[in-house]
Amino acid sequence: MTEGYEQLADIDMLEADPNNRTEALRNQRLLPFWIDSENKEMAGLWSKGCFEKWKRNELKDNDWVFGSRYHYHIKCDGSTGQVTNCKVRLVVMGHTMKEGEDYNDEFAPVPHATAARAIISIAAALDLELHSCDLAQAFVQADKLDE
Repeated sequence: MTEGYEQLADIDMLEADPNNRTEALRNQRLLPFWIDSENKEMAGLWSKGCFEKWKRNELKDNDWVFGSRYHYHIKCDGSTGQVTNCKVRLVVMGHTMKEGEDYNDEFAPVPHATAARAIISIAAALDLELHSCDLAQAFVQADKLDE
C-alpha cells in the first residue's frame, strides 16, 4: 500500500472517481491525497519544461490557448479492494482542437501487446515473478519525436 493510504483502509473500490475538481475537493477524506497528487503532477510537468508562462497581451493574433482539466482516478489493490493511490493527470481539452490546424500527429507511448506477451513468456520460461508498476508522467518521460 502506498505510504499514507493506510488510514483509508475502509474505503474500497466502490468509491467513484470524481468527475471534476469540485467533486474531488468535496471528499474530505481524500482531499489531502488529491491536493498532493495535483501538486506532484504540476511540479513534474513544470520540471520537464511542458509549460511556458505567457501573459494574454503577449499572445499573437494567430496563437491558440487550449483549456485543460484534471482527470482523477482512485487506484485500488485488486485483491483487497483497498485504495492504494489517488492519481491526478492534467489533460488538454482536445475537443476544441482541429487536426491539421492545431496538431498533425497523435502520440501515446503504449507498449504493443506482442511486447507484453514476450515479457510474460520470458518470465514464465525463467520461472520469474512479474510485478506491475506505474510510471509517473509516462508520456512526458517518453523520447520526443524528431520534428
